[in-house]
Amino acid sequence: MCLAFAVWSANAQNPTDVEPYYAKRAVYIYPDGSSSSPDGKNVVSMRLLDASPDSEMFPAADVVVRTPTATLKSRIRSGLGAQVLWSEDSKAFAITGSAEGGNGQFRTDVFYIRPGRLSPVPLTLLIERAFGHPVKCSWPEPPNVAAIKWLDTSRKLLVAAEIIDHTNCDSMGTFRGFVVDIASARVVRNYTQIEVKRLFGPDLAPGLRDANDKCILEPPSCYVSTNHLELKRSPR
Repeated sequence: MCLAFAVWSANAQNPTDVEPYYAKRAVYIYPDGSSSSPDGKNVVSMRLLDASPDSEMFPAADVVVRTPTATLKSRIRSGLGAQVLWSEDSKAFAITGSAEGGNGQFRTDVFYIRPGRLSPVPLTLLIERAFGHPVKCSWPEPPNVAAIKWLDTSRKLLVAAEIIDHTNCDSMGTFRGFVVDIASARVVRNYTQIEVKRLFGPDLAPGLRDANDKCILEPPSCYVSTNHLELKRSPR
């Protein structure tokens, strides 16, 4: 069991006491927590479809929003470690959660609260395409995708694409930032890791705040040795 999963499990009765991993202002709702909108009118929670890690459904979950007039539901496939980030106008929220384990792969979906329904906006594939494959990996692997900060009320969202932090890809644990226009589902700006830290430092939780900047400034210092066996070969 990875450390992150152990922390979530140990704090199952008090998930809101756990510091968010990606966004400073996010709130954990996994496994049985909840998060209220800034205006106090709406409350989001989730229900795992099957709590057994051996189930084919795990960790898919129903997202449940209680509003003053209705209870709204939608479904995500990435409920593990789910953390919610509300927009300041309370019209939307982003959920970042893992589909596989405590290290990832993390995915992000946005939900707008409409009369009588939740309107989902999947962001993961969009960010994966924008991020591409900037470093060498032992096998192809998409990044973790995590919501960081709402911008322009609920119109834009700053999202991180993070190289999963294990010994597969060079510069593991580093990231880039992307500003997404939610209405058009397109990336309107992107930032390097160093720029995100400089511009949005107070909004970052440890998973991004502690990413190694040396990997950005000196990429060879963060090579995974098995990805660069050619560097160990002696010249003829």
